[in-house]
Amino acid sequence: MKSEQAIRVYVVAGFEALHTGLVAAITGARDMSLLGSASTLEQMLDDDSIRDADVIVLEAQSINRAQMAVVSHRLREWLPGMRVLFLGSDSDSRSISPEDIPVYMTINTIGFLKMEGAVERMLQAIRLIASGSFVCETDLIKRILTRLTQWASYSPDEGAGHLSEREAEVLGLVAMGRSNKEIAQELFLSEGTVKVHVNHIMTKLGLERRTELVRFAITKGFVPTDD
Repeated sequence: MKSEQAIRVYVVAGFEALHTGLVAAITGARDMSLLGSASTLEQMLDDDSIRDADVIVLEAQSINRAQMAVVSHRLREWLPGMRVLFLGSDSDSRSISPEDIPVYMTINTIGFLKMEGAVERMLQAIRLIASGSFVCETDLIKRILTRLTQWASYSPDEGAGHLSEREAEVLGLVAMGRSNKEIAQELFLSEGTVKVHVNHIMTKLGLERRTELVRFAITKGFVPTDD
């Protein structure tokens, strides 16, 4: 018999074995209720039941950075207290980089767990996240802290030039994980024009990589924040 205060969970996993195992485990848990499941983010967004979710369990391999920015924005409109448990492999956790942080920070409660672990461990993580706790693999925390420490000490050449208002706007969107195509759509520009802006920004700041632009944007306050 399900508890009256059952945690409402929605599962997104493209890996069939993981999908099937999670659905079965959540369905069998007395303190959880499975709202629905999907194999892709697109399928999830087409399912209205997601609006009632307490926790979303999301397989890391089912998303990419550009998708996550868009999906996070849309979900925050539906779920102001959005809580997400990301499941992934060790290689997935190693791929998390500093430019991902702004998107993840928009989520109210979040967890990162390796999907190789026991199902009961995943269920316990869901319970913790539903209560507002943060759950994360120890080695992943160490990697993120190491990268952020290195990031914080990074200082680009501020004398390389000043950015125009449009360039500052483009830089802020780059730091939020937007692709050139997405920036073009948002600012009503051509993709080629956005590429030119990005190249000009890199030249002015003396930078060579897009990840360096993200570092500069966040440390210098170019990333928009909600009041």
